[in-house]
Amino acid sequence: MVAGRLTSTKKQLRKLIVGAVAATVVVAFVRYAAAAEAMQADINGPFGLPTVAISEGQLSATWRDLQSQIQSEKHIIAQCRAEPHLCTSSAALRFISLVKEGEQYDGLLRIARINRAVNFAISASQPTWTSPLNVLAAGVGDCKQYAVLKYAVLEAAGFAPEDLRLVIVRIKSQPNNHAVVAVRHGSHWFVLDNRSLAVVQSTELLDYYVPLLTPDHQGVRQFVVPPNPKVAGLQ
Repeated sequence: MVAGRLTSTKKQLRKLIVGAVAATVVVAFVRYAAAAEAMQADINGPFGLPTVAISEGQLSATWRDLQSQIQSEKHIIAQCRAEPHLCTSSAALRFISLVKEGEQYDGLLRIARINRAVNFAISASQPTWTSPLNVLAAGVGDCKQYAVLKYAVLEAAGFAPEDLRLVIVRIKSQPNNHAVVAVRHGSHWFVLDNRSLAVVQSTELLDYYVPLLTPDHQGVRQFVVPPNPKVAGLQ
């Protein structure tokens, strides 16, 4: 009688163990599939590298503030575009002229014209992150200001938010980090750099850049680059 009870108990334990193992395998597979799907989606971004979302840190906070300022400035720009004779913002009028510089063209030529126009729109300096109209009002900026201004002008010229990214990179030949803009045209991402008038596919720049962070309309993401470079500067 006791032996029968022990046998029954062992069978029940075996079923529980098998069930627990099966459940663990299913959960692990689901998590793996979800991670793999997310990873594949991320690879569609600039440089063909996966990214992970980050919500903390100084850059994330700075970018949230900038996004809020950019949204506020869109109303000023829209009013000045509708009634330029009543516009009191010279920076907004300059912004509109940069947009029009690109609107005359399509595709890669539009991207190249905007890249060129913004490169010549302000003088090089070393300020902190600032919004597009503040950049044009000051007339000076470093790579951050060029990148933010291009990002805003490209969106105003018709490029969808999901096709635009700011990208923080490390230049392999230099110790400092650098800000550029990536814009998707067709199935390719192209990089705009304030130090060049060339429009280059992002994957062709991996020998030159180490991609670090990429702010866009959804927040800030970090590139997964083995080995993971130390993120410093441009905070």
